[in-house]
Amino acid sequence: MKKSTFFKSAVMALTISALGISSTGAANFHLIQKGDTLWGLSQKYGMTVDQLKESNNLDSNTIYAGEKLRFNKVVTVKKGDTLWSMAKTHNSTVGQLKHMNRLYSDTIYIGQKLEIPSFALVRAGDTLWGISREYGLTLEELKNRNGLQSNLILAGQVLKVNKTTADQSAGYDAEKIIPGLTPYIGYYYTSEEPRKFILQSTNDDYYFTRVEVLGADTDIRSVKKNAQDQLKLLGKVTELPTEHSLPFYKGAEFLLHAHDSTVQTNIAVKKVDGVLLKFTIHFRNAEESEGIVPEMLKMLNTIEIK
Repeated sequence: MKKSTFFKSAVMALTISALGISSTGAANFHLIQKGDTLWGLSQKYGMTVDQLKESNNLDSNTIYAGEKLRFNKVVTVKKGDTLWSMAKTHNSTVGQLKHMNRLYSDTIYIGQKLEIPSFALVRAGDTLWGISREYGLTLEELKNRNGLQSNLILAGQVLKVNKTTADQSAGYDAEKIIPGLTPYIGYYYTSEEPRKFILQSTNDDYYFTRVEVLGADTDIRSVKKNAQDQLKLLGKVTELPTEHSLPFYKGAEFLLHAHDSTVQTNIAVKKVDGVLLKFTIHFRNAEESEGIVPEMLKMLNTIEIK
């Protein structure tokens, strides 16, 4: 990593003094921690590894604890790109891209680098109004984007600052969908294969959740039948209510359960940001699961579509 490059990032737990930056303008850089990888950070901030490397002038995948990594996307204009197509691709608007990149017309050039807004770290002295101005948002847009009921924000808080969320309800390419999740200590989250991801305990292999991206035109009845057939290998299959269950399951298309003397498995399908996801939650048939499973569900409940 080049010493002369100024990197941006966001970390919830960092104090403002630790960041060593001025008190004006929200920050957009991640202070690299021990154990961080480019792939893991790319999943957290909705970027590809190549985008992270390009944004930070990296020639390899090696990163070092204590250095700063820019997470706002910096993309290079390619032949055929327009501001409209880039805004649509990156969940922004033409107006916001022009504002962020100080463009005075809709003309862009091959090879030109554009900054794409994604997250911002609140610093001491920041206001919602000031951050909204910096990122070309109205105050209400910024509040709605982050589910805020008041104008109160705290130093260290991370805000989403892209102007729009992609509308996945009308259709999406399941091969390009990445369900983003930041695992707690003691877990890891990774891709197993295209469209399939796993949240796994590092201490006990019996505790894991597989997350599968389903197609926009998926037949839910077929998925449910396949899930029932899968669970029958364990024992009797029970369909559980979703509306009176734990918060993660609320709004699910269905929730199925089966167990044997050793393990239990729940299978649920639900929409996240308009994308159908199948969750296969596997855990021990033991008293200790009463503490571990709710923790896994809390992590799963934070999934966002990137």
